[in-house]
Amino acid sequence: MASVLMAGDIHGNTDHAVNLVRISARQACERMFVLGDFGAWEHTPEGRHYFDVVNRAARKQRVHVYFLDGNHDKSSLIHELYDGDADDDGFLVCRSNIRYAPRGHRWVWEGTRFAAFGGAYSVDKSWRLATEAQKKRNVERRRLFGSSRRADAAESLWFPEEEMTDEEFGAVLAADTSPVDVLLAHDKPRDAAPDWNRKDLPECLPNQDRIQRAVNALRPGLMLHGHLHYRYTDMIRCGPDEWTQVDGLGGDPEASRPQDYDRDQSWLVLPLPYRRTSVDREQPELAS
Repeated sequence: MASVLMAGDIHGNTDHAVNLVRISARQACERMFVLGDFGAWEHTPEGRHYFDVVNRAARKQRVHVYFLDGNHDKSSLIHELYDGDADDDGFLVCRSNIRYAPRGHRWVWEGTRFAAFGGAYSVDKSWRLATEAQKKRNVERRRLFGSSRRADAAESLWFPEEEMTDEEFGAVLAADTSPVDVLLAHDKPRDAAPDWNRKDLPECLPNQDRIQRAVNALRPGLMLHGHLHYRYTDMIRCGPDEWTQVDGLGGDPEASRPQDYDRDQSWLVLPLPYRRTSVDREQPELAS
């Protein structure tokens, strides 16, 4: 039976990313899928180096790494660099073994129908904008004293495209409302109720409502997401007599709560093909 390793937020943490690639190989997963905040920061030298290192590790382990965008991925640059260079499944090829799932992308693996919706609201948006502004001021100050040093300040920490607008989301969703088996996202659906949630500001809710609309329209048996950096499982309605199992995954060690961080909660193995089971709402066991 084929399987894919699903992973939570990595945030450009090279050691964590390489470790997950190795876990994928040990679990006999030829595919690894990161549920947003992968570390797509190719507007910086560090971001490009990160992509190169992860790609080398993936090639060595014979694993293909896929990701959707989170609020901390510069998705506009991904499209600028790689639009027009898609593989047979429609993923944008960023490196030989790294591929990106655009928002609303659909595909089939081992007879299992998938859809992906990236994006979310940054609860630390104010801090990120203030830090960018300070970077700009520092650059200008150095220029006054004759320094030619250049810094990538603009849109280096916060990205205006971090979440879809209602109009963008509606257009993507309306293009195909046929059901899927597995829905992948960065953000949680509004109805999911983890017992710990740091993404509960009023500004977070519009995007959670969009993801809930996707659940209601596509009626997946399983939905997986990151963003909260917290492992939980919930069951929510996606129709009068249908339910969706929601699994949130933990994130990288540097962005998670140290008092209860468990690296193994940042990933799980999804066996393929996936099928919604009997009316008693039982779900296949997911390994982690």
